[in-house]
Amino acid sequence: MPLKVTSRLIELASIPTGDFLFARSNQTLVGQGTALRLSATGPDRISTLAAMWRKACAEAEIQDNVRLPGSSLVAFSSISFSGNSKTESVLIVPRRLYVIRPEASFVIEVEGEDATPSKTSTPTQFHTGRLSAAGFEAAVSNAITKIQQSDLRKVVLSRDLEMVLDSQPDLTTPLARLRSRYPDCWTYKVEGVFGASPELLLRADRGEVSARVLAGTAGRGTDPDVDRAIADGLSHSIKNNHEHGYAVQSMVSELEPFCDWVEADAQPFSLALPDLWHLATDVRGKLKPAISLLDVIARLHPTAAVAGTPRDLAISVIEELEPYDRGGYAGPVGWVSADGSGELAIALRGGIIESFEDKVVVRAIAGCGIVAESDPQAELAETDLKFRAVRYAFEH
Repeated sequence: MPLKVTSRLIELASIPTGDFLFARSNQTLVGQGTALRLSATGPDRISTLAAMWRKACAEAEIQDNVRLPGSSLVAFSSISFSGNSKTESVLIVPRRLYVIRPEASFVIEVEGEDATPSKTSTPTQFHTGRLSAAGFEAAVSNAITKIQQSDLRKVVLSRDLEMVLDSQPDLTTPLARLRSRYPDCWTYKVEGVFGASPELLLRADRGEVSARVLAGTAGRGTDPDVDRAIADGLSHSIKNNHEHGYAVQSMVSELEPFCDWVEADAQPFSLALPDLWHLATDVRGKLKPAISLLDVIARLHPTAAVAGTPRDLAISVIEELEPYDRGGYAGPVGWVSADGSGELAIALRGGIIESFEDKVVVRAIAGCGIVAESDPQAELAETDLKFRAVRYAFEH
């Protein structure tokens, strides 16, 4: 049965809560209920979802009374990091979608049944996960050896913390804390993946695409002069520039077949977040006709920023050294629209929710890029810095 979709302008006194969230700065998307859920697994999961989405959009009956980018049929998306993951990659059309932007607020309503609310637990605090600090340092050492002895140039390794509950966590307060503390990040929750990502994978608007590549990290200083010195040190770090260069070149190379032109900043800039400095580079391009956002993502993901290079070799090392399925962590997360608009961030600075017969596990994950110059203790310290966001959200 075709989806019947209607959009209309509204006025909101406050931002509603919902089952799905994708928000940054002064733009918020909140979804309630589920009208359509598309899912796929395996190496071709993204292209399969793209084909299913084209069909759903072509068959939908859309009455768009707003006429803004993303005001027709919209789906939230979460795509697994690996094609070998047991976690389903999904496109979910909410029964009701609230979109709040500076120029207008509107609601998109789709005929369907609202989801039944489930029992929730109040989160407490995280403990050591499946990969301990010592285990992570050993994995980093192992990866450095592989880089020295093979064609591997970079691999992104992660470690985890976990929280065990008896039912699904209530993320209302943690997500609100993330939005408040990290307003320039993309705060997200789509099914079993959540967090506040500093990294936009790809945005599409009227045929133009843009991305922000982050690779290279340093902790913030408490004194302004020290903080600036840290940023300057990051920008001149051979190791961090080495890592960052791989990530930018990977992004440009992967975008080129889909675009009439692609350009990247000549030099990275230092991006300040409350806890961290990152090296960042903005990349822009013009999509060729009939190319969709999901078509590009199918080729682009996973980038060198979250997997490594060469890609296939890096993924095999990740699967060898990490004792857990990343699920949607480090995968694309965000929204896509029937009109070709959309925003997909990389699911970072958060974690995944795993459901078992007798328990629910909230698994926080943080990773860093390993290159030949890496030091295991320094990489461990970097993961601690990156865990600050999720610890603040749940344990503050």
